[in-house]
Amino acid sequence: MNLKLIAVLCVVAAAACGQDVLIRGGKVIPCKGAELAEADVLVRNGRIEAVGKGLTTDGSASVVDARGRVVMPGFVLAHTSEGMDRTNEMVPVTPYISVLDGVDPSRPFFEDCLRDGHLTIALMPGERTIIGGTGVILRPHGLVVEDLLQSDNAGMKLSLIPSAGNRAAHLAKLRAALDDAKQHMERKQAESGATASGNVRFDLEAFQLDRRKRELARMLRGEIPAWIACGTPADVDQALRLVEEYKLKARLVLGGGTWRAFPLLTGKNMPVILDSEFEFRETDPETGEEVIRNLPQLLKKAGVKFAVTTAPSSLGRRYLWYQAASLVRAGLSREEALAAVTCDAADAIGLGARKGSLEVGKDADILVLTDDPLSGRAWVEVGIIGGKVAYERSKDPRLTEIFGAGK
Repeated sequence: MNLKLIAVLCVVAAAACGQDVLIRGGKVIPCKGAELAEADVLVRNGRIEAVGKGLTTDGSASVVDARGRVVMPGFVLAHTSEGMDRTNEMVPVTPYISVLDGVDPSRPFFEDCLRDGHLTIALMPGERTIIGGTGVILRPHGLVVEDLLQSDNAGMKLSLIPSAGNRAAHLAKLRAALDDAKQHMERKQAESGATASGNVRFDLEAFQLDRRKRELARMLRGEIPAWIACGTPADVDQALRLVEEYKLKARLVLGGGTWRAFPLLTGKNMPVILDSEFEFRETDPETGEEVIRNLPQLLKKAGVKFAVTTAPSSLGRRYLWYQAASLVRAGLSREEALAAVTCDAADAIGLGARKGSLEVGKDADILVLTDDPLSGRAWVEVGIIGGKVAYERSKDPRLTEIFGAGK
């Protein structure tokens, strides 16, 4: 092989794996394990190689001076429908589409995510559908969609929240679609004479399934999870029935009105993502007085770990650091609050083995902050994604425009 070609391939491979980086001297908040004062984080080939004090390199790693700064894992945005040029909210049953077709990397949303430290994004269809299609996991850095994509197997979005009509009719349409896909899959398997091999992709090809039903078949076969949006306690009950009946791997996206069903989730070990509003206000039917339900405390009482999401239109709730601070105000511990936007959020979207904490072997998605993340004064100084420096506050053109160069 041509030596120049070999050199080029080596450079490309090294770039794909990320840089070697030594983040030196910061306060390290690993989000799993004890916090460390003035410690180092060593990154090689896009992954965390070591966390501790006095780490050294052979000189090939670039050094990020984090003295006087805070080092922590990137925030994980566990559910959003932002970042697309348009969402599917008109056709109620569309299991065959993917949000990937609507992702627009030029959207300010991705730039804001990078600036705000939201380094992993679960982008899912909206909730004004019955079956909204499949979602993806993205990073907020890149010029084209392929640069942003981390996984196209995030799961299938189901919604039990009717945009019109009644819940019984809505649920009947959902069940009809699931039953149709299941029967179609069984019929095609019988016609082909093939037996299930255990390799879902191979089986779906061998059975010659209708393309429009393949993603539902993958969900029914357990290859991808179902993300089920619930707005009432009855929705949660129905979601659990669907999970049991169709043997689904599921994640629940819960609105505030579901709080009475939280005890049903005790011991289920099912990933839960809480809506951006942590208080649910309702009128007591006996006294007529307004009652405020503390949703994080109710979930904690039920023994349910959960992730939280954001509200891009809200001044405060658009930031995951703000959401974590709000969880502390709601009565959670500092560790529980940070977990809801890092390690527990990574678990909720199925990437807990790779993201959400500063542990050896995990993806090097790392933030260097100017202050404690719950202080309300922290800026993202440096953002590292997969070992690559993806953001530097000193080079942010928007901030330079607002505050002036060097400020």
